[in-house]
Amino acid sequence: MANQYFKPVFQQRGLALITAMLVVAVAATTAAYLGLDQQIWQRQSENFTDRAQAEVVRAGAQEWVITILAKDANESNSDDLTEDWARKLPPIPVEGGLVTGQIIDAQSKFNLNNLVRNNQPSPPDIGTFQHLLKTLLLDPNLSDSVIDWIDSDSNARPAGAEDIDYLQMKTPYRAANQPLQSVEELRLIRGFTPEMIEKLLPWVTALPQPTEINVNTAPQEILAAVFYTLPSSAVEQLYQQRPYKDQAKLTTKLQELAGGKTLPPVHIGVKSSYFEITIETLFGRYQRTTQALIQRGADKESIHAVWHSQRLPGWIVSTESKAGENPEKPAGGKI
Repeated sequence: MANQYFKPVFQQRGLALITAMLVVAVAATTAAYLGLDQQIWQRQSENFTDRAQAEVVRAGAQEWVITILAKDANESNSDDLTEDWARKLPPIPVEGGLVTGQIIDAQSKFNLNNLVRNNQPSPPDIGTFQHLLKTLLLDPNLSDSVIDWIDSDSNARPAGAEDIDYLQMKTPYRAANQPLQSVEELRLIRGFTPEMIEKLLPWVTALPQPTEINVNTAPQEILAAVFYTLPSSAVEQLYQQRPYKDQAKLTTKLQELAGGKTLPPVHIGVKSSYFEITIETLFGRYQRTTQALIQRGADKESIHAVWHSQRLPGWIVSTESKAGENPEKPAGGKI
């Protein structure tokens, strides 16, 4: 009789204990989730703050670059690697983070859009590009495909390709028939592979218009491609005796190196209008690399960013570009 009385009481106490344990477990789980949500919210808040700081610093650094280039334009009639814009500086600490970057004379590279001037193939530039391709152990006939991609006609060159060739591909498309917007656009041109483009990246660029190559900032490999009719010893001398402070001195030096022979017409100079900049910011866990192309005119008011883009690991977010462009960005110094 007693056992029958106490057994339900014992069972009730066990059920109460289990219920209490369940309540504690649920409370603990809820607290853990609330704590996790709090941590996520705090992390998001920190990331937002870091991103905002990075953007302010990036914009300030870009304005600083514009000021440096404007000052240089007012003080000098040439551009070379001894000037302030080309001086390397270590990363600069700012409140809560770091900023560093690099200014590169875009006209130290071969501008792919030089291949077509006034909608006509440019023989001197074609010769330069073909010799550059040979130096890199690439097929010089690739120049035909690039010219056909840029020019406005539909007449394919001997080793080139036009609409009729691209429309027969598995994924058909047409030739651009306009200047290249970026070096990466080469991936659309018949004959080019990712490995070839990787080889070319350090040596070529794609500027909005045909330009001169700056002899004062171009690497020796580019000078050798430009002055391919000169012996290598003459190119070495031209390279070693830089900078040339005006066009007249450069012309005199070239005549001396040519030894009385007539040099083929080349598009060269000692002053640049286009500069590529890379700005890297680091705030907390937020790291960003921004690339921009700066066009410099006669005064600061005429200096502006043609495009700038944000590069993150594995992808690019364009933040300011001209309509229809797909910017990309990649001799100079750090800022």
